[in-house]
Amino acid sequence: MAARYAIPPGLWLVFLLGFGQLRAGEPDPGLRNDLASAGGSIAVIRLAPMRRQAEIPKTLEGMRRLTGDGFLCVERGDRLVASDLGPGDYEYLVDGVLDYCVTALRQAFFDSPAGGGKVSIFVFRDHASYVDGLRRFIGMEPISPYGHYGHSQRYIVVNYETGPGTLVHELTHSLMSEDFPAAPIWLAEGMASLYEQCRAEGDVLRGDDNWRLPELKAALEAGRMVPLAKLLAMSPADFRSGRESLNYAESRYFCKFLEELGRLPGLYKNFRQRSEADPTGRKFVEAAVGKPLEAIEADWRRWLQFQYWKE
Repeated sequence: MAARYAIPPGLWLVFLLGFGQLRAGEPDPGLRNDLASAGGSIAVIRLAPMRRQAEIPKTLEGMRRLTGDGFLCVERGDRLVASDLGPGDYEYLVDGVLDYCVTALRQAFFDSPAGGGKVSIFVFRDHASYVDGLRRFIGMEPISPYGHYGHSQRYIVVNYETGPGTLVHELTHSLMSEDFPAAPIWLAEGMASLYEQCRAEGDVLRGDDNWRLPELKAALEAGRMVPLAKLLAMSPADFRSGRESLNYAESRYFCKFLEELGRLPGLYKNFRQRSEADPTGRKFVEAAVGKPLEAIEADWRRWLQFQYWKE
């Protein structure tokens, strides 16, 4: 069940995403567009054809009319938030997670959206509410048991029972989609996955180790990791292949490695400004770290051997 959270003044906030490894299958054709913009917490399942997706409200009055009694709604800047959480959990959601993380991520990486419009956020208290809300408000069946970001209509849906980290993951997608729409999938999913389990140090978010690490270390020991040059050049279709779970893990932990070197924000901003020079980002990774990619990969693999996570 979703737990209650408090925010002790002066202490680190810890956002935990409490679920295990996911395996993805081949999506039905009607789901491909939504899957392309869904977050790293996605588990693809075969479904009957979806109904036509509903139009997502972009005003506070519209959100209140859509959700009705039982949902609290608030407007914060370019975000509309509707949730059936209790008042205490809702206050923590808006003030402790959403506002804090949006501010921290924008300060470190993202410029303010340029005319992108409102992002509508639906946070459901548990799985049953999540499935019901998706059907009634969005007009679709779940494409993930956790949540996703709908790029075309700029909305986020979250099953809060999986933890606040799901929301932070999808928030990262929504911010990056406006700030750097040409970001390759390794960077988009790597950064979103990095902050699905994180801590706050002052006004900065830091990624923590999480459940993706054991799979990655097992692949490292078995010699099954994808070389960085190949990972950075992957298309979304290749990334979401049968090795999807491992590709997420590699991308997350490469971004974490760059973060611990203090290079991730500068790399991101340089890449965003000059992405036409190298759409894969390899040139910008090498410039940020000051080494050829092969040497960076060797350092990264050594670093991985000393990373640990205990559930």
